[in-house]
Amino acid sequence: MDVDVRELGNSRVALHVKLSADEVSGAFDRTYQQLSDRGGIKGFRPGKVPRKILERYYDADAIRAATYEALVQDRLEEAMELENLRPIDQVEIEVGAPPEEDEILAEKIKGGLTDEEATESEEAEEPAETEEADEEEPHEEIPLQEGEPFEFYSVFTAYPRPSLPDLSDLKLRKPVAEVTDEDVEEQIERLRRINAEEVEVDREEIADGDVVVAKLKVVVEGEDPDEVNATEQEIIVGERDYLGDIDEKLIGHKAGDVVEAEFTYQEDHPDEELAGKSARIIAEIESFSARELPELTDEFAQSLGDYKDLEDLRSSIRQQLERRAEEKAQEELRAQVTRRILEGTEVELPEEFVEQAAERSLEDLRSELQQMGMSIDEFAEATGQDEEELRSNQRARAESGLKLHFAIEALAREREIEVTDEDVAVELRRIAEESGGDMEFVQQAAMLQPNFAEEVQDRAMRRKLFEDLIASAEIEEVPADQYAQEAAEREASEPEPAEAEPAGEAVEEVATATEPEAAGEAAEADDAQESEET
Repeated sequence: MDVDVRELGNSRVALHVKLSADEVSGAFDRTYQQLSDRGGIKGFRPGKVPRKILERYYDADAIRAATYEALVQDRLEEAMELENLRPIDQVEIEVGAPPEEDEILAEKIKGGLTDEEATESEEAEEPAETEEADEEEPHEEIPLQEGEPFEFYSVFTAYPRPSLPDLSDLKLRKPVAEVTDEDVEEQIERLRRINAEEVEVDREEIADGDVVVAKLKVVVEGEDPDEVNATEQEIIVGERDYLGDIDEKLIGHKAGDVVEAEFTYQEDHPDEELAGKSARIIAEIESFSARELPELTDEFAQSLGDYKDLEDLRSSIRQQLERRAEEKAQEELRAQVTRRILEGTEVELPEEFVEQAAERSLEDLRSELQQMGMSIDEFAEATGQDEEELRSNQRARAESGLKLHFAIEALAREREIEVTDEDVAVELRRIAEESGGDMEFVQQAAMLQPNFAEEVQDRAMRRKLFEDLIASAEIEEVPADQYAQEAAEREASEPEPAEAEPAGEAVEEVATATEPEAAGEAAEADDAQESEET
């Protein structure tokens, strides 16, 4: 079998297969042998029926049809596997050699015309029928002849075949964070603050650590304070997680006082209308109470969980911090591998793939925004984009995602990464932990939803591939603070492309930017999460 592949652009290929006369004859022999094995002819055992008897028993056209179907199907699959081709669309078989590229292009253009335009085009190209045309011999329905060479071709859109980077000399930098005694004690103090009790006080003035209930307004320059709605918030004095450090400004004041703090929004604020602008946060104090921190004793440690004493709690916290640091380091290693793959991969993506992925991404964004009470227009305005720019960004993300997907798929085949049932089970457990769902529910979802099951397979394969790449890489360990500084400098000099930022993160940024209490709530959420983990 002689196989030739012609690249036509935009992932279109022409696959040409040529078979020798001996291969064709061998295919006929296999057909007759299969018929012999079926038996059913009186006087002969299965597998022992002579060919001459079979030729009298079966119609010659039926033999040729069966041989043609089996031969073309087998050789087509073999050729695709040999050339690493996977068709996206329906594969149509044509007999003979493929036409020249300009003829294929003409057919493609014609295929894009409307039915009426195509008919007009055909009428213009085809000569009028003549009597001579009627006298032409009819086309052979089964174009395969025993003892004669045979060739066929197919033109189709194939899954992209990326040109992969050489990862044999992969060098990575791993941020290593040392967990100090101070880090552990800081977490202990956070736990004390979380478990503090509010108690009434007989003093009139607010002190550090108090909990203050106040009505808050955020007034941006140029706005009338009377037209800004106030929201009731609970502020923990001394946390320094609030706009304008308003919590610090409350110290020494009493109920009924109005306290103001000025601040300026960052220049890179996601809402361009707020970026760089000055503003005031106004707090009208309604009430306050003191927070009594629990004493740092063995009893306090035991009240938090299954801890023997305070040292056992400290040991557990240290282990958690070390595990988080290692998880973060592994994330950074995977991010470096991802960048290396994207930078070194070249792939021609089918236009329909990109359009479909971009549209799905936009629909996901629209759905996420609707759940948050925002429209796509409001989001575009808040991020300083028009709808065209938004679509362009979603398309860029789609291209980047598809590029990475096909590169990872090809790398997994190249490195012979195989996903086992155990790998899938591990990934399902991870998904259950990430979503806070029940393992049994996640397993049932994978059984009933093919798309979800495929996603789990992809996740398991990607994780296994990255683990394999990282294990074979040369890794240099660097202090975490040095790594963070280098990353910040790199980002400042070479900003990440738009497609590198998931749409969900952009939505979250815009949503939190519209809530003045976001910073305080974020801090409380972190505290609560750490308390649960501890």
